[in-house]
Amino acid sequence: MKYFLATFLPCVLLYPLLIKLFKTLHVGQFIREEGPDLHGYKAGTPTMGGILFAIFGATSCFIFGYHIDALAIILFSAIGFLDDLLSVIKKRSLGLRAWQKFSLQVLSAIVLLSLIKPSNAGIVIPFIEKRLELGVFYWVFAILLITGLSNASNLTDGLDGLAASVFLTTAIPYWFLIGKHADSLILLSLCLMAFLFYNIKPAKIIMGDTGSLTLGALIAIVSIRTSTEMIALLCSSVFIIETLSVIIQVSSYKLFKKRVFKMSPIHHHFELIGWREERIVQIFSLVNLTISVFVLLGEKLG
Repeated sequence: MKYFLATFLPCVLLYPLLIKLFKTLHVGQFIREEGPDLHGYKAGTPTMGGILFAIFGATSCFIFGYHIDALAIILFSAIGFLDDLLSVIKKRSLGLRAWQKFSLQVLSAIVLLSLIKPSNAGIVIPFIEKRLELGVFYWVFAILLITGLSNASNLTDGLDGLAASVFLTTAIPYWFLIGKHADSLILLSLCLMAFLFYNIKPAKIIMGDTGSLTLGALIAIVSIRTSTEMIALLCSSVFIIETLSVIIQVSSYKLFKKRVFKMSPIHHHFELIGWREERIVQIFSLVNLTISVFVLLGEKLG
């Protein structure tokens, strides 16, 4: 009940006020020109909605003793907020340049890792409980994990309700596996449940980079704290697939001048072949939930 009162309740009550405020201030979404024509109706929808669930997520994490996780939410939502703010000021879909955003993410990852001080220099292989020792390269792996999952959740945030739904189907099964050490995931999940009331199509507000960069970063930080990095990656399967689709598309075009997908990330491919937005969100979330549950069962029963 205390988690509910600190997260879901204030968020679900305050989002209508935030939506009204952002409409008054003309803090609206800009649609990238190369995006699907199907998204034209979203232009002007209030963005930066992630600021509210980031504030209450970080505050509740701090109150209940998850200080490093709270800092992770603050740092990555701040990067996203700067990106969104520049986008609104410049009146275009791109805010920070890619190298600027990545540099800030790497710096934030280093700060967080310095606080965690991981005692292990290896990763546990799921189901067989074997360790892969990385030695001094563990820090490189950990930085790539944090920045990679942060960008993966950011890439997934392209349809109403998609990024939040995929996060929930990752975080909740993952929490069942880890337990109290991952309560920060539940705290942020409760905030996101409130956000979804206003983000399911047609979205009244969009989380923006302020929210989407935060989701994957928190999953990564929890996994590093609990030495469950590979489990986190498996439970984040749709985030990973979205990222791989971009890598495959860009690599194929640069090397062979051919596109594998009609558009990447892959959720846009399914849009362009005729899938309704709601169906994509449902199928992607179901796929992610199914894999996460199998991972949970495999670890519990293995």
